[in-house]
Amino acid sequence: MIRRLPSLLTALLVCGAALAARADSDAPFLWQVQGPRATHYLLGSVHLLPDGADELPAGIEDAYDAVDGLVFETDIGAIAQPQVQVALLAAGRSASGLKSEIGEKMYARVLGRAAQLGMPAGVCDPFKAWFCALTLEVFAYRKAGFTGDSGVDRRLYRWAREDGKSIAWFESPAEHLGLFTGMDETLSREFLAAALDEDPVGDDPRALLRAWRENDVAAVEKLTGELRRRYPRVYARLLSERNRRWLPKLLRILDGASPQMVVVGAAHWVGRDGLLAQLARHGDRVLPYIPSGQQLVTLAQAQSVPMR
Repeated sequence: MIRRLPSLLTALLVCGAALAARADSDAPFLWQVQGPRATHYLLGSVHLLPDGADELPAGIEDAYDAVDGLVFETDIGAIAQPQVQVALLAAGRSASGLKSEIGEKMYARVLGRAAQLGMPAGVCDPFKAWFCALTLEVFAYRKAGFTGDSGVDRRLYRWAREDGKSIAWFESPAEHLGLFTGMDETLSREFLAAALDEDPVGDDPRALLRAWRENDVAAVEKLTGELRRRYPRVYARLLSERNRRWLPKLLRILDGASPQMVVVGAAHWVGRDGLLAQLARHGDRVLPYIPSGQQLVTLAQAQSVPMR
């Protein structure tokens, strides 16, 4: 996946940060819905993991084994094709150069971030603001040893292909890439500004991974709320508008007879515009995933106690 955004925007990736000492969850950011004809599973994913990361939490593997198919944000196989990456690079090039697009003040911040990461000073000079944001964060995560190939989405996608499970997605690769390539200059600058915001925890990939493993839903809600407050157009484009577009298809999936696992970035599930809230308003009963044989708690109860 190409969305690699830091600080506030890491809510799209790895769910925010938790500093409190908490135990790893057996089923982080995993919920279940009993539809009229089948039980389905909803997973908030981490798009990047460290190379050589351990096996996925047991609850995620159990839920995967229970379904006939998986639904992702987009076609992961198509996005990974070299020609798609080449097209993205071409779309990210700026005719006038980054500095002319963003001005002296923000350009100085870009240089500062590049120096902080140990990147060449002019690494973003040929590119548009949105592409610079992606470039900076890709480098930061790779420097920390994180890659998309090790992410939860990619692992589950590979498993599904190997096991012959069905694979579907909410948005086409063109729609997915268009989230960035279709940004106007104002939104592109806002996107870069959000990426340059510094947060001592949000900029630490390993702290963010701990948050996901510890199932810190409250941290995600806080982070997405801050994104909504400070960068409302970025929030709308990358989260709330997409959630609204996805909801009709999600409802059809939950009405189906074939058990499915829906795998999207964790921030899409939580908060007032999240898919969980929208499902609740629709009347669906969404429960935290609990391994069979253990008592289920309601979502309302789970908001006041740690979910596994």
